[in-house]
Amino acid sequence: MKIKNDLSFSTEVAETLGLECAIILSLYNKNELEDISTYDNLVNSLKKSLRFIDDIEIIKDSINTLLKFELIDIKKINYKNDYKVKSPNKSSSSFMLTNEWQPSAEANEILDMTDITKDFYKTKLKEFKIYWCERGQKKNNWNSTFIDFMRREWTKEINSEKVLPHSIDENWYPDSDVFDILNLSEITKDSALKYLKEFILYWKDKGTAFTTWNSKFIDHVKRRHMMNDNMGSNEENKKYSEPGKYTQDFKTRKNDNTWAKEINLE
Repeated sequence: MKIKNDLSFSTEVAETLGLECAIILSLYNKNELEDISTYDNLVNSLKKSLRFIDDIEIIKDSINTLLKFELIDIKKINYKNDYKVKSPNKSSSSFMLTNEWQPSAEANEILDMTDITKDFYKTKLKEFKIYWCERGQKKNNWNSTFIDFMRREWTKEINSEKVLPHSIDENWYPDSDVFDILNLSEITKDSALKYLKEFILYWKDKGTAFTTWNSKFIDHVKRRHMMNDNMGSNEENKKYSEPGKYTQDFKTRKNDNTWAKEINLE
């Protein structure tokens, strides 16, 4: 498979695992490698794609690191060295998250390479478990999901500190990272945008200034999405489940906060 001349990769992965790991992971996720069915085939594919890396051991070390942290998956392990990974049957088993779940030592090792504080880690771990326990969904990659969640939440936290508090504008639109974060909770961009108008309308009317509008929108979407998942055929709730389809004029809608009576937006 032909590789594009320009290479893109995650700066977060590069900072924690190294530039080579970030590039290889990017090629792997974009399906731009010829053959990844075995370890040797993966090495050969990367040699062809990354001709600027002369030392084959660098490529092998990077592959081993990505395998160790379960960021890539090779169904048929066929290579000669001392590196071992979990058996395919064990790593592919899906299960629902419980309150007792803890990230693996490898996952914590990756996060320890970042500047994430202990207090932030504890808070977000609790939030992560509460959300997914309530969702009751089975996954076989909870560690990877948690790592991605923590990286994005930390980036959001850092960026929020660089902006002065300001009230929301009627033309406000979430950053692209917002939809990436929501995708981790399996909420699509289209589903999230259904709640944008009501979110702006509510906060524009209140006139409160914040630095974390993206964060507030994420929390709002998650709550509304969860409410819609749990609601049945109740017409009172159904009437507000599709913001953006209005039958009333702007003034009437602006003064109508019935939709928010069960939502704490503070």
